Amino acid sequence: MQEKLIQAVAQEYVDRLAPLAHLVGTVAKTVESGRDVSQAEIRDILDEAGNPNCTVFPVHCLISSLKPYDAGAITPPDMKFFHQLVSGDVIPSMHRRVARAVEGIVSGFAAFPASPGARRQALKNASETICMELSRLKQLCQGTLPHPDLANLWESFSCDESFPIIHLD
Repeated sequence: MQEKLIQAVAQEYVDRLAPLAHLVGTVAKTVESGRDVSQAEIRDILDEAGNPNCTVFPVHCLISSLKPYDAGAITPPDMKFFHQLVSGDVIPSMHRRVARAVEGIVSGFAAFPASPGARRQALKNASETICMELSRLKQLCQGTLPHPDLANLWESFSCDESFPIIHLD
């Protein structure tokens, strides 16, 4: 059960962070070319990346089916992951932060003409959101990322072990 839960959480992170990473990369390349990016184009980029518009059920079903007494057979290092999922707000808070990062990019490019500083800041904030969420997941999973796509995101965004994890929503 625990391995299924870890894999479901990892897949949820992939499903949410990969489209944001695609958006950041595509918008950054477009801006570097000197072309403006409209809000409609940003939404199209997200759609093309497969941005999930609905909740993925496996992780939510697994979490909702867990009870604190289910932790009996779990070894102590795994307890943190288990309890954070049962009592915490791990998945919903990640969803909120990713949605805010997307909206930050949309609003950063909404003004016409958009300020180059606002554009850079929106892309920087979104990149930091990716690293922050990966860092949070890494903390929960005893210092590893439980999916190769997440490890690739960590590398491509040059996330750092010392990246601060902010728990504010």
